[in-house]
Amino acid sequence: MSKEQIRQYSVATIFGLVLFILLSGYLFLRRGYFDLYIINKVSAGASLIILAVVILIGPLSRLYDRFDSWIIYRKELGIVAFLLALAHGVISFFFLSDRFSITYFMNHLVTFILGFTSVFVLGYLFILSFERIINFLDRKKWWLVQSWGVRIAGILAFLHVFLLKYPGWLKWYTQGGAPELARPYLPSASIIAFAFAFFVVLVRLAEFFGKKVGRIMVFLLFILLIFFLIGSFLWGSFYPNLFK
Repeated sequence: MSKEQIRQYSVATIFGLVLFILLSGYLFLRRGYFDLYIINKVSAGASLIILAVVILIGPLSRLYDRFDSWIIYRKELGIVAFLLALAHGVISFFFLSDRFSITYFMNHLVTFILGFTSVFVLGYLFILSFERIINFLDRKKWWLVQSWGVRIAGILAFLHVFLLKYPGWLKWYTQGGAPELARPYLPSASIIAFAFAFFVVLVRLAEFFGKKVGRIMVFLLFILLIFFLIGSFLWGSFYPNLFK
């Protein structure tokens, strides 16, 4: 492994570690405790955000020259996203059977299949990321598989989170957080992660309108993302007093 590859893996690892720590701190603040269940949730959230970043780098580099230097980190970030997603799956299956029983998975069969398939696709891309395999395969075919593979994995993960979490999101926005939470007024980490992932999906669509229009749309979408997140935090803080 060259020095440049080591640097790229180091940057991706540090990014993943910082994100993991930030999400861990946020969930500890919201729930008031930190255990394997929280680690599992953090792994899932961090994986979705990093996977979204991998997908986002492409359109950003085509719309803005300043993001060209980010392209070299996509493979390494994708590997970090896969490892976190794999950890999420392993912990859910084998170490949290009290929360995720066979009955639970059967009752959430569609979301389970979506999540499992997403991890499987990321695992396949991970195997293809080894230099020996890259050199063995045709570079254009390898890039095509990687490019579409990460998009498919991202869409599957996006749907997995949405279908699994949206009832809880609706409940939080309409009824407030659960009383057992240390700070129920804080929105769940999954809302934040999903909002960012949805922003990335819209950025991908904005790219089809051309470079000039796409830039304007990306700016507006970013502003909307910020307003949505701020609005969610304000909603959680003021909602309990709205109807008193």
